[in-house]
Amino acid sequence: MDNIRIKGFRDIEDAFRKPDLRQSLYNAGGDLFEGVLVTLHGDEHRTRRSIEGRLLKRNFFRQYEAEVFPPLLQESMDRYLNSDAADFKELGYRIMLNVSLAFAGIDRQDNSAEEADMMHKLLSQFGMAATLGQYKGEDKDAVRQEIRDALAKFEVSFFAPSRAYREDLVKKFNAGELSESELPRDILTMLILYGDKLNMSNELMMREVGFFYLASAHTSVHTITHAIHEVFNWFESRDEEPRSLANDPFTLQKFVLESLRLHPASPEAWRESDGAVTVGTDVEIPAGANVILDLQAANRDPEIFGDDADKFDPFRERTPKINPAGLSFGGGIHVCMGMLLVTGTLLKSDEDYDADNHQYGTITQILQEILRRGARLDPDSPPKKLLTSERDTWEVYPLLFDGAVK
Repeated sequence: MDNIRIKGFRDIEDAFRKPDLRQSLYNAGGDLFEGVLVTLHGDEHRTRRSIEGRLLKRNFFRQYEAEVFPPLLQESMDRYLNSDAADFKELGYRIMLNVSLAFAGIDRQDNSAEEADMMHKLLSQFGMAATLGQYKGEDKDAVRQEIRDALAKFEVSFFAPSRAYREDLVKKFNAGELSESELPRDILTMLILYGDKLNMSNELMMREVGFFYLASAHTSVHTITHAIHEVFNWFESRDEEPRSLANDPFTLQKFVLESLRLHPASPEAWRESDGAVTVGTDVEIPAGANVILDLQAANRDPEIFGDDADKFDPFRERTPKINPAGLSFGGGIHVCMGMLLVTGTLLKSDEDYDADNHQYGTITQILQEILRRGARLDPDSPPKKLLTSERDTWEVYPLLFDGAVK
């Protein structure tokens, strides 16, 4: 059966709400994704999401942005930005590594540079599983084996000791020796705490934690790279200095959201139809069909974002009840659980802005720090796109830093 491609914003918005359309984007990466939250459907998906969602409440995002993330960001910048030049994609992975560890519930064992390199490599290898369905190379079997080897190393070196540590804490909590506030606030702890309801094997729990380890870092690396590229382009065309945004996080957040709209982490969402379903007003999908939801096209729908929807404009007029990042975070039961962590507060109007209580999101915080340190393009080494993937991603993004050297 031929693929059915849907491009309209409203049609895709409706498709995300259809329970008969099952997630299928990550089928090719089953070594990591089999049985994890993003691939589940129906009651099993609702049960696991409801448990993991207990961690991701609004006060968690607020605390994370205000207290947890800033020191992680500074530590990464001080440790890895130790010269006046860096590949921003590589630096982004180093920054998001700390975030993903804290969020997933994976502990460093010796805090060495060698261990950090291993964790960074594992993160990159896990990322291969997320994009394997869109991989255009000829060596897929070798890539799959590399993913399996990475999972085995991750389990022995990091997951097993992290689980043992948290199981001990949960036992003390159940015995009344610890309060709930003394438990780590991460995914692995939640899975152990509610293990009787989830009934997950060790292998599945390892993959679930590995998925969150990947999800909380991998897509954000590409997001921050696209966003800084759009910032540089905007200011270059106006012969102005982008560093001014470092002191204006509310405006910088608009740049991030507009970049997210134009550059969704995945240009497509894939679904399989469990039954015949009608999407929108007239898109008929038969049972067993493969459905491609073209997020790239939907996020540039002129009926939603105006006649200049293809252009980057962080100050474009907002469409009521439409996320300024478009459908980049999905929708319906599979909407991204960490969206607020990435985007920050999404206002209905700029008039609702409250500087004392507003959240800007981790991407804005990263770009703010990058700009504060004087980031600029390297005129002798232009950025390059990755050609082996259908996704719009950067292979390298060299930057110079005027204020990076202490």
